[in-house]
Amino acid sequence: MLKSSRGLRPGVAGAVLAGLVLAAALVLPAASGSGQGEGLIGYIAKDRIVEMATAADPSVASFTPSTTAQASFVALVDPVHLRMFLVASRPADLKLAAEVGKAVEAAANPAFTAEFVGVAADLSEPKTLISENAVTAAPEIVVYWMGSEVGRMRPEAGAAIDTDLAGFIYQARTQIAQEMLLDNEFFKFTFHKDLLELDCKRCHGPR
Repeated sequence: MLKSSRGLRPGVAGAVLAGLVLAAALVLPAASGSGQGEGLIGYIAKDRIVEMATAADPSVASFTPSTTAQASFVALVDPVHLRMFLVASRPADLKLAAEVGKAVEAAANPAFTAEFVGVAADLSEPKTLISENAVTAAPEIVVYWMGSEVGRMRPEAGAAIDTDLAGFIYQARTQIAQEMLLDNEFFKFTFHKDLLELDCKRCHGPR
C-alpha cells in the first residue's frame, strides 16, 4: 500500500486555526450534494457504493471495522474528511470503498466524514475533479484534517482498510502536531489528547 503524508506548509497552519475559531474549519463538498449521481462517474452515494459492492461480493454485508480502528475513529474530535477516488466498475475498488463507508457509518462521529468519486479506469473522467485533486491513480484516498490535506493512501485489493486508515490518520496527525510543537496557538485549538506518541512535556509532562 502506497502512503504519503505531508505537514502543514507555512501559512496553512494559520488558516487552519482561523477556520477553527470560526467553527468552520472543514469546508468540503458534502457527499449528499447536488453532484450526487447514480452512475459510475462522479460523486457516488455511500449507500450506492455498498449496494454495488455487496452485489459483487456478498462478504461486504458482514464487514465491521476492527475494535481498534473503531475506537480511533470514534475518538476523533477535530474534523477528518476522506475523499476516495475509485473505479466503480472494479469489484476490488468497490469493496474497499464500501468498507470505508461502513467504517465511517459505524463510528457515528460527525467529525469523521467521507465522500466517494467514481473515475474512469484511464482517469479521463471526471476531468475537473481529477485535475483539481491531482489524482494520478485509483483507488486513492485523500485525507483532510481540519480542512487541509494531510496525506494520501492508495490501498491495495484485500487490504485491511479500516486498520490501515486508522493508523494512517493517527500518524499523519502526530507528525503534524510534532512539527507544530512550539506553536501554542495551534495546540490551543487542536485536540491532541489521543496522540500518545507526541512529545509534549510542556503541557502534559510530569508535574
